[in-house]
Amino acid sequence: MHTRNWRYHIVASMAVVVVCSITAPVVAQPRVAVLNFENNSTWRYWGDRLGEAAADELVTQLFQTGAFSVIERSQLAAVLAEQDLGASGAVDTTTAARIGQLLGAQLILTGSITQFSIERRSGGFRRLGLSVSRAESIVDVRLVNTTTGEIMLAESGEGSKTFGGGFFRSANFESEFDEGAAQEALRPAIENVVERIANQSSRFADLAPVTPPAQIVGSNNGSVYTNQGENYGVQIGRRYRVLRVIDEIRDANGTMLDRIVDQVGVVEVTRVLSQSAICTVIEGEASEGDSIEPL
Repeated sequence: MHTRNWRYHIVASMAVVVVCSITAPVVAQPRVAVLNFENNSTWRYWGDRLGEAAADELVTQLFQTGAFSVIERSQLAAVLAEQDLGASGAVDTTTAARIGQLLGAQLILTGSITQFSIERRSGGFRRLGLSVSRAESIVDVRLVNTTTGEIMLAESGEGSKTFGGGFFRSANFESEFDEGAAQEALRPAIENVVERIANQSSRFADLAPVTPPAQIVGSNNGSVYTNQGENYGVQIGRRYRVLRVIDEIRDANGTMLDRIVDQVGVVEVTRVLSQSAICTVIEGEASEGDSIEPL
C-alpha cells in the first residue's frame, strides 16, 4: 500500500514538472539594429571610424546581456548599401521604418559620441620611465520604434579609463586609427549605457514583430523560390503579387528619394519548406530580386 502511494506521488510530481515546462511562456527578444554613432566630439583625428568603433562595441555588449536579438552589422550594412541609406546614426522616422521593415527589426538604436579624449602623460628619472594614458568619453543613445517612429528610450553613459605600462605606447592618436584602442577607450561609457538599456528591456517585450518583405531568391524549371516558409506561416495555395522596382527618383546630390514599384505578376505557393517556399507563376512574370506581398 505504501509502495503504491509512493509511486503515485512520483508520477504526479513528474506530471506537474512536464505541464509547467510546456506551459511556461516564451518571451521573444526584441530585434534591434545598431547604426554607426555620430562623432559630435572635438576628437576629429579618426573621423567616422570612432563612430564605427562605438557601434561595434555596443553590439557586442548588448548581445551579451541576452535581452535583445541584435542584427549582424554586416547584414545591416548590406541593407543600407542596397537602399542607398547612410550608415550614420542620423535617421528620420521614415528611414527608421524602412530599415526596420527590411531587417525585421522592431527597434533602431542610434547614438552619438558627445565627448571623447585621450590624454597621455609620461615622465622618467634616469633609466626609469612611466607612461600613463587617460581616456574619457560620453555617449548618448536613442531607441526608435520602427513601426511608430517613437523614441522609446534616450540614455547617456559616461566613463573613463586609465592605462599604464605602455598600453598605448605604439599608438599615434593624431594619425593612425587603432580600433582596439578606440573600443578600449569607449568601453566604460558603453558599459554604462548598455546597463541602463538592459534594465529597461521589459518595456519592449510586447512590441509586435516586424515581418520583412518576402523576396524571390531563385528559380528552377519554371518554379520560383522565396525566402520565407514555415518560419513566417506561409501556406500552400496562398497567392502573392510580384512587385518590381522599375525606376528610382534621386535629388541633385544623387540621394534616393523614392522607388517606383509596379506589379509584374502573381505567384502561387506549391510547396512550403522551413525557411523558404516554392511557387508557380500563374500570371505575368517573376524574377530573382522581385519582392512579393499577399494578395
